[in-house]
Amino acid sequence: MDTKLKNRHRISLILAITVVLSAAAVMVGLYPFFKNESARYEEQVYEDESFLRKLVSGNYVLAMEQAQREQGEVISPFRYFFPQAEEQKSGGEENPELDGESAVQEYEEGPEDRNEYLKTLRQSIMQEYESWSREFGSVRHYVDYQILDGNGEVLSDHAQGRSISQSGEYVFKAVLHYDSLGRMEVAETGGENAAGFGGRLQSYGERDPMGNSYWGQYIYEPELKFTNPRNMTFAYGMTVQQTAAFKETQGTDWSSYHVSGVIPRVFLGLVCAVGILALLFSCFDVRWAEDSRILRTPFEAVFAVGCGAAAFGAGLTGLVAMTNRGELENTLLRANFLPTVAGMMIKLWNLLWWALPFAIVYWAVLCLRDVFHIGLKAYIRDRTFCGYFWKWVKWLCRKVYNFLSGIDLQDQSDKTILRIIGVNFIILAVLCSLWFLGIGALVIYSIALFVLMRKYYRDLSQKYSVLLKATNQIAEGNLEVAIEEDLGVFEPFKKEIQKIQSGFKVAVDEEVKSQKLKTDLISNMSHDLKTPLTAIITYVNLLREEHVTPEQRKAYIDILEQKSMRLKSLIEDLFEISKANSNNVTLNLEEVDIVSLLKEVSYELSDKIEESAIDFRWNLPDEKIVLPLDSQKTYRIFDNLLTNIIKYGMPDTRAYIDMKKEDGYVTITLKNISASELTFNPQEITERFARGDQSRNTDGSGLGMAIAKSFVELQNGRLQVEVEADLFRVLIRWPIPL
Repeated sequence: MDTKLKNRHRISLILAITVVLSAAAVMVGLYPFFKNESARYEEQVYEDESFLRKLVSGNYVLAMEQAQREQGEVISPFRYFFPQAEEQKSGGEENPELDGESAVQEYEEGPEDRNEYLKTLRQSIMQEYESWSREFGSVRHYVDYQILDGNGEVLSDHAQGRSISQSGEYVFKAVLHYDSLGRMEVAETGGENAAGFGGRLQSYGERDPMGNSYWGQYIYEPELKFTNPRNMTFAYGMTVQQTAAFKETQGTDWSSYHVSGVIPRVFLGLVCAVGILALLFSCFDVRWAEDSRILRTPFEAVFAVGCGAAAFGAGLTGLVAMTNRGELENTLLRANFLPTVAGMMIKLWNLLWWALPFAIVYWAVLCLRDVFHIGLKAYIRDRTFCGYFWKWVKWLCRKVYNFLSGIDLQDQSDKTILRIIGVNFIILAVLCSLWFLGIGALVIYSIALFVLMRKYYRDLSQKYSVLLKATNQIAEGNLEVAIEEDLGVFEPFKKEIQKIQSGFKVAVDEEVKSQKLKTDLISNMSHDLKTPLTAIITYVNLLREEHVTPEQRKAYIDILEQKSMRLKSLIEDLFEISKANSNNVTLNLEEVDIVSLLKEVSYELSDKIEESAIDFRWNLPDEKIVLPLDSQKTYRIFDNLLTNIIKYGMPDTRAYIDMKKEDGYVTITLKNISASELTFNPQEITERFARGDQSRNTDGSGLGMAIAKSFVELQNGRLQVEVEADLFRVLIRWPIPL
C-alpha cells in the first residue's frame, strides 16, 4: 500500500471519529431539552395503576380491621368476606385460634369435592388478604384516610381530624362508597386528571378480587361469592409533602421520557445525518474497504448489528433519565469523587455510550457503500452469507459431480464397490418391506455380514503382516528378501517394494564405490604429493653440501623449481575439483566464441603438439558459435582434454577434433589412439585421481578429466567418454540458446 493511499485512509478514519463524536456530543448537549420535554408528560404518582390498585386493596384491609375493632375479636378473612359459606360450618361458631386447615375440618360432612373446594377457597382468601395487607402497607404511611359509615359518621380517622372530602390541603383525594349491596362507587375525586384515575378506580372496585379462585361448578352459587364491605365509605387524600415523600420511595420514573418520545426521534435524526455524512465521505476513499477486512463484513451481519445499534441507541432513554435526575452524580459523590471530577466522568460516560451506536451506523454505511463500488452482483456474491452459501453449494455440487464422473465402471474395484452397494441396498429394501418380520431377518443379515467382514478383515490383517515383515527385513538390511504370497489388495505394494530393493542396491553400490574412491583419493594423494615433495627434500639436502659446484647448484635449483611447480599444479587441481564438487565455483558468464577459444588453446599448446609426434586433424566450422560460458573455465576444459591427448596418445598417429551444430546443440568430439592398452571403465576415467596410465609414470595428476567434466556440467553441458579397442573418444554437448 503506497503512502498516498495510507494518508487517505488515515484522513477517512479521522473524519469518521469526528462525525461520531460530534453526533454523540449533540445528544449529550440536548439533555436539558430532553428533561424539559419529559416534564410535560410526567405522570403524578397517584395516577399510577399500581397505586390505585393498592387503594382498592386498602378498602378490604380497612373494612376487616374496622370489623375486628367493633366485635372486639379476631375475625378470619374467610368469615368476613364469605359469611354465607361460613354458616355451613357445624357448630355455628369459629374458633379463632384454629388455622385454615383445622377450621375446614369442622365443616359438616358433605360431598367430598365441596369440602375440598371450601378448604381451598379459605386458603386462597387468606393468601390474598396477606397480599392486600402488604400492598396497602406500602402506601398507607403516605396517605391520610378515613372510614365513614352509611350516615357519613367517621368510624376511623387517620387524617388528623381534617375532613378529606372538604379540606383543600390535599392535592389528591378519592372517596370510595359501598352501598348496602356492596357495590362500590367513586363518590369524589380530586387532583390532576381526576376523571382518568377515577375511572380506573371504578373499574378496579367492580372486579371480584377472588374471581380466579372459584371452581367451575360453584361459580354461580351466590353464597360462595366474595362479599364487599357494605354501607361504608373510604376517603383517601395526599398532601404535597406526602406526594413528594412517596415519589422518593419509588425511585427513577422513566415513563415520562418514554411517553414523550423526543429522545428516539432526535437519535434517529442524528443517525440519518451520520449515515449521509458517512456516504459522502466514503466517496473520497472508495478503496478503504479493499484494504480493511472489517469493512468487508457480510451484509447480514452488518444489517443485524446496525439494527441492534439503532435499538440500543433508542433504548438509552434510561441513561438520560438517570443522568438528569442526578442518580449517577449522587453515586459518584457517595464514592468520594470531587463534584468537578464526577461531572466530567458523567459527561464522558454518556458521550461514550452515545458514540457506540453512531460508530456502528457509520461502519454499517461504509460496509454497504461498497455495493456501488464493486456492483450489486459482486456484492451479493462476495459480501453476503447467502453468497458464501451459494458458492459452497456450487463447490459441493462440483465436487460431487467430479466424484461421480470419476467413477470408472470399467475399473474392477469401482465395479466391485458398486455391486456390493447395490446388493446391500436390495437386501435392506426387501427386509424393510417385511415389517416386523424384517427385524428378525435384519438381525440374521447383520450377523452374517459381521462374520463375512471379520473373515475379510482377518485375511487383510494376515496379508498386511506379510507385507510389514518384508519391509522390516529390508529396513534391517536384507535386500534379498522375496515376497512369494499373494497379497490381494496389497499386491501393487509388492512391485513397489521390489523397486525399493533395487534402489537400495544401487544406493549401496554407489556408497561402496564412494568409499573406494575415498580410499583411492587418500592413496593417490599420498603418492602424487609425496613424489615431488621427496625430490624437493633430497635436492635441498644436496644444496647444503659444501663441495657442490656452481653448475650442480644451478641444476639442483632447476629441478627444485620443476618439482615445486609440479606440486603447485597438483594442489591447484585438487583445489579446483573440490570446489567443483561442492558447487562452490563462481561462473562469470559471457558471450564466448568457442571456435576461437579452441583455436587459441591449440596455439598455446602448439609446441607440445609438435613434440608429441601426433597429427592433430581439426574439423572446426568457419562461422562463430557463441555460447554463454565462463571463458576461463572453458579454456581449462579444452586445455585439459588436449593435454590428455598429448600425454597419453600414441606417437605417429592422428587425433581428430570435430565441432558441429546439430539438433539445437553444439557437439565437440575429440578422438585419439591410446599409447597403452585401454583397460579401464570409461565411466571411471572422469572420477577423481582416475588415470589411464595405471603405472603412474606420467606427470598427470589424475584430475584433468574430472575437472573438465565438472566444468562442463557446471555450464549446463554434458561430457561423455567412450572407448573402442584403443580408440579414446570424448564428446561434449552444450545447448544453443534460442
